[in-house]
This record gives sequence, C-alpha cells and structure tokens, in this order.
Amino acid sequence: MNDNKWMVGFRRRSGVGVIVEHFYLVDGAADSAAAHRAAARMAEFESKPAGRHDGGLDVQRVRVQRVVTGLLGHVRLSAPVTDRMAMPSAYTAMSPAGVA
Repeated sequence: MNDNKWMVGFRRRSGVGVIVEHFYLVDGAADSAAAHRAAARMAEFESKPAGRHDGGLDVQRVRVQRVVTGLLGHVRLSAPVTDRMAMPSAYTAMSPAGVA
C-alpha cells in the first residue's frame, strides 16, 4: 500500500461570488501538513490571472484526506484529517472560516 497520496479540497468563493470546491491530488507528501501546503501552492498558482497576484485565496473550508489503496487494489479516501497540521499556515496566505 502507498500511504503518501492525499486529496485536498478547498471550498472558496469564485470571482463572481459563487462557492466552488477545488480538489488537488498530492503525491509524495510526508504528512497532511505537507499535502496541504503543496495543494495550496497549486491553488494559488491557478487563481492568479497572468501577471497579477490577488493576495491569497478566500477559502471557506479545507478538507485533507489520505488516498488509501487496500490489499485487493481498491482505492478509497480516508476520513478527513482534523488535526491542526491540516490547518492553513501563514505560508498559504489563506483565511479559512473553518476546517472540516
């Protein structure tokens, strides 16, 4: 089994005010905090229009889950990680309303 694949979801407001959830698959992260940071970098990169930085993402919720492969090859997601390691850090420039 490979234990270093993670799914990270960011629920945020779009430019027109609609709440959307973006999911990022992170491979090779040592723990939930590393997976969260890698996904936050991807999310920030995608949110920037060419040549412009908006100062961070308006994140409403962050969900980090481990991608688990069973002995028979079945793939599933773990329960959401709820420890403080999955919370956004100052590095990500996010201000979440909550973490699920």
